[in-house]
Amino acid sequence: MTDIPSTSRVLVVEDMPALREHIAETIAGIGPEVTVTCAADGREALDLVAKAAEPFHLVVSDIIMPRLDGESLLAELRARSYPAAVIMLTALGQDDMIVRCLRLGACDYLIKPVGIDDLQVAATNALQHMPLVASELEVEYDPHGWFEVRDGSDPAVLYRYRKFVGLLDKFRIPEPAAGEVRLALEELGRNAIEWGNRNDQSKQVIFGCRILPGKVIVYIEDEGQGFNPVQVPDPSVDPIAHIEHRKAAGKRLGGYGIHLIRNLMDKLVYNARGNRVVAIKYLSDERAAASGVYRKKPAE
Repeated sequence: MTDIPSTSRVLVVEDMPALREHIAETIAGIGPEVTVTCAADGREALDLVAKAAEPFHLVVSDIIMPRLDGESLLAELRARSYPAAVIMLTALGQDDMIVRCLRLGACDYLIKPVGIDDLQVAATNALQHMPLVASELEVEYDPHGWFEVRDGSDPAVLYRYRKFVGLLDKFRIPEPAAGEVRLALEELGRNAIEWGNRNDQSKQVIFGCRILPGKVIVYIEDEGQGFNPVQVPDPSVDPIAHIEHRKAAGKRLGGYGIHLIRNLMDKLVYNARGNRVVAIKYLSDERAAASGVYRKKPAE
């Protein structure tokens, strides 16, 4: 594993001794730069937090524990503006509990039993992105297929947003449509943060998703000046000229995002300013045809 702090301090909070040891050993297996401390419940965790010479980078906590549960621990860390990322572990998988924890600042949640690979990937991603528990995150959600996330233009918000996109699985959106929606949201989110708000963390970005019978509607809005999507060239027409043009303009290599999104989603609608886009994915060819949307056949 790479691209994590040279010294990464992790606190594992779990009341079951065997599971606590397993989680600690799994996270320590990420690399020699990771050191792991353990606590048996939330109260012991807060004692360790208070006594530590330096803050932990990551807290991995179970939710259901005696004395002080994981949700209360998370709330206390947030109240203290503690500079760590937090991953929650739960055996219940309840949407309301998961959303509450994400609202309180958790950057990830894992359903127990957790596989070794899943735990190491989640811990590594959290250490790389460091979405702090104290950072603001406004969340609106209902169990019928709608959610909206608002936050400053920090790449960490995109990391958190992925967790809400993960709730798409709950609504049983079939593949490949679910994967195409996730990829489109990723590209739209990066564009909004990097090009729309110019990485200005004082400017907000809004991510939203609405799941309806037969279609998924997603929208992204930033506070930037906007752009005219019609003027964005298709880089696949002349890739070499596209690269040379971006170099001459002093831009990094890229520019394929909008073209990719156009091919992933069935319909894109921009507002007049160009800083808000609504993207629609139809979940059946019949509904797409009834809506007048032409779905391209895959190349043979």
